[in-house]
Amino acid sequence: MNPLRCLSVLPFVAAIALAFPGESSAQSTRYGEVAVAAVASGEELSGQPELWVMEVNFKPMRQIVVELTDPQTGQKKPQYVWYIAYRAINRKLANRAVAETPVNELDTPVIPPQFIPVFTLQTTDTDIPKLYQDQILPEALAAINQREKKSFKSSVSVVTDLPPAADKGSPDEQVIQGVATWTGVDAEADRYTVYLTGFSNGFRKVPGPDGEEVVQWKTIRMKYWRPGDNLNQREPEIRLESDAANQPQWIYR
Repeated sequence: MNPLRCLSVLPFVAAIALAFPGESSAQSTRYGEVAVAAVASGEELSGQPELWVMEVNFKPMRQIVVELTDPQTGQKKPQYVWYIAYRAINRKLANRAVAETPVNELDTPVIPPQFIPVFTLQTTDTDIPKLYQDQILPEALAAINQREKKSFKSSVSVVTDLPPAADKGSPDEQVIQGVATWTGVDAEADRYTVYLTGFSNGFRKVPGPDGEEVVQWKTIRMKYWRPGDNLNQREPEIRLESDAANQPQWIYR
């Protein structure tokens, strides 16, 4: 029997506190979701007056088998698609300041701020780390929306002008719903890290290896582990790290 046909579609519910240095920044919202709060330190706010940070509600990492069309041959074949569905809301940030903090500067944008999410999945226990960028898979998107009974958008169709910041519970809040998808993920690996940028415009400049300044962006890091192999892959095997040392968190990279 084709192991793809043995894929379990039982949901795996993950509820975990996401830590931002010095602050509590996550809480469970809807069933099976993790809410990554919009948080910023006083130093960030004073160093970047136009800083914005989104609250992001993630469903657990899931798998689905989809008949995908090979763009070169036109033939369809079943493939495992890994995906993370999310809801993002631009939140108002606390008005805090730190005196005498230098202001970070980049070129002045010529268009309104935009929400442009970027998802990168990386294996972390392979001899050479393998990187997988979020893919645009219309067939998988349709199957995911049918399964989730939602209207999630891909990382291309979800791009939009940044909605106005709103307080929690405000009738003016605008919710953005999207999904990140990957295929061909190395199932022999046991540990994976997902980096999510575009959910904040926060940045900082740090010295690079050659002495030149490099820009790092405020990023959500989420670590997963999956004790299994490439045979009879099962969705509940994908688990969000829950120990204190590896909890999801905002970082700069």
